[in-house]
Amino acid sequence: MTRSSTILAAVISAVICSSCVISPKATVTSSAQEINGQAQDRTIEAYRPSSNSGESFQDRTQEIVGDALKLIERNEREGASLDQHWYAFRRFGENLEQIFTAREVRFYGGPEAEILPTLKDRYVSVTPIEPNQDPSEIRLFQGYRGTGSPDLIIIGQNGREVALKTVIRLVDLFGFINQRHKRTFPEGLPSFLRRVRVYLSSTPPRQEFIAFFRQYHISDPDVVIIGFERDARAVFKQAGIGEPKRYSSDSLRINWYPDADGKKVLLVSINGNRIFASRAGELVKAIFEAFRLPPRTLIFFGSAGAINFANSVGQIVAPTVVLMDDFFKSNRDSKNIPQIIRNRAAMIVPVKTVHTSVESVAVETVSWARANSQKRIVTVDQELYHVINAINASPYASAIHLYVGMFLTDDVSVGPLSRETLENAEDLIVRTDAVRQEFLAKILADESFHLGPQQHRRRQVETTK
Repeated sequence: MTRSSTILAAVISAVICSSCVISPKATVTSSAQEINGQAQDRTIEAYRPSSNSGESFQDRTQEIVGDALKLIERNEREGASLDQHWYAFRRFGENLEQIFTAREVRFYGGPEAEILPTLKDRYVSVTPIEPNQDPSEIRLFQGYRGTGSPDLIIIGQNGREVALKTVIRLVDLFGFINQRHKRTFPEGLPSFLRRVRVYLSSTPPRQEFIAFFRQYHISDPDVVIIGFERDARAVFKQAGIGEPKRYSSDSLRINWYPDADGKKVLLVSINGNRIFASRAGELVKAIFEAFRLPPRTLIFFGSAGAINFANSVGQIVAPTVVLMDDFFKSNRDSKNIPQIIRNRAAMIVPVKTVHTSVESVAVETVSWARANSQKRIVTVDQELYHVINAINASPYASAIHLYVGMFLTDDVSVGPLSRETLENAEDLIVRTDAVRQEFLAKILADESFHLGPQQHRRRQVETTK
């Protein structure tokens, strides 16, 4: 997505001068603690897979690294801006020393409680680079073998897209390596990539989510909301509905309302990338599998980019068709068939769009934006296709009241650099909470929630469950 080169230059200069950039700070206590072969975290015990659960990690290094290089090459060839450098520094800028001095950089995709015990046989100790890391997209550790430099261990969500994004960021960082580290890699980038390994858990994310629901006794929600949790909580609070029970792990962050105006509501946070890309579809499949009946109402309220549609940034749109733009598969592949969205939100917001989902933002080159604009595709994200595909493939598609809204945070422009970039997205989200809350309130009212400022009674609802 387009970025301001001036802003980016300032960011890069700050990194070079101070070796430190802004990165998300920890807000939730991580389950990971130093492993010394003796004590084990209680959370590890709670999530440890059984002996017959297929606990193992598949070496996906060749595939993921190869695909990352192909996307980067396309990104540079087809006129993309400096997005990936901005992303790389935003997440890894303050860890350059650990990355370029590590014996190996090893990415493990899966729950920490599944990964950490498997590392005890390989390392003398595994220590978090920072304490209390937020268990969101990735967490960083150093693994000490006893002699020599430690390995940098990146624990992330179990998903191809998270691994791919991480490798792309590592490659982009290498372009700004200093002279001292260059001597460590005499062949340049190939020397560095020989130190990178990628392992993904064979346990499907769907099983993570089902285990989470069972651990916290989440059962048979009437309404599932996937999206901006703070906005949804604010709407419920304004309606006089009490505080939810809140549960969080490196698999999910949820708010559970066992009685919200007579309904059970499951609110899943889309922030923190626990359900990034295809994991969002796995979450929907887990909801169908874990509960006796599907929810009556499912609300997906995510963020997206506009494609050459900058005037819509800061607004909410209602997609009615979504397709998957998979760079690594033929467009004739059956998985790329456009999905129709039975979107009840289309009656609430004025702008309807044809939408696409991508595996990585590195796909979003200037040429890509121009081609999609010509096909009248005007919005893009990384989750929606997987969510809708999971719903449409289920036997419940016609029975669920489905609402899909996408809050547009930035513009992928085919023309001059747009000012509406992801660098400003977080500020935009903060400024526009009232817009999103009004949208959610309209949906809940449409679903017969009583959303007056005061509530003195709870409406009893019939259920067939």
